[in-house]
Amino acid sequence: MNNLEKIVLLSWYADENIDFVLKNNQKKYTQEERAGVDDDKVHKKNDLYDIKTVQGLIEYIDQCDISDLKIYSKHTHIHQGSLNPEILIVNDFPNSEEEDQSNNILAEDCKELLVKMLGAVNIELKGNTIINTFFWRTPGDRRPTSNEIDKCRPFFYKMIELLAPKYIISLGDLALSVLMESDVNFIDSRGKTLNNKKMNIPIFPLFHPRVLIKQPSLKRLAWEDLKIIANEIK
Repeated sequence: MNNLEKIVLLSWYADENIDFVLKNNQKKYTQEERAGVDDDKVHKKNDLYDIKTVQGLIEYIDQCDISDLKIYSKHTHIHQGSLNPEILIVNDFPNSEEEDQSNNILAEDCKELLVKMLGAVNIELKGNTIINTFFWRTPGDRRPTSNEIDKCRPFFYKMIELLAPKYIISLGDLALSVLMESDVNFIDSRGKTLNNKKMNIPIFPLFHPRVLIKQPSLKRLAWEDLKIIANEIK
């Protein structure tokens, strides 16, 4: 993190009353507790590649020092829904509104619209799963940096491996770029079935509900994409 990023982050901490969060949520360890921890054993026990369950992965992420933003966020937003989904919905990251919700990855208006969109092509969000590419709120709801995304990437892919969906629907350009491991043009990609060779799972780009709420005129294009997705899944 460069000096400018540190200044911006510190300013955000002040705006968000970070001192209060730290005093109430950060666990303090005694010297005896720290001395009694065998780092090699902990690392071996919690090695990412040995994790076999979604809950085990969530607990592992909770233990790891992944991002500077983690300890200053109210919640870690990773996974919501079934542990055995046919369809995995990939979101981008939690914003300030979603940060206040411990159990929901999407804000209520976005979730309501997504449920209606999927329901129109007989896909139920309730029986499937939604995950984030980045797990914590960013200062000013800015887009996560490439470095921040990269730090979450191994955990993100491990989550997909454990959930083992048959299909993936990505919401917006950031989620799609992370899945494809490169900067992709969302507009050029929509309406197509994409594939990340590492996962070998069909990926369907879809406008993020957040964008559709701001630009309702795009709903017509989203409907065309949904019909393509429904046809491919059938």
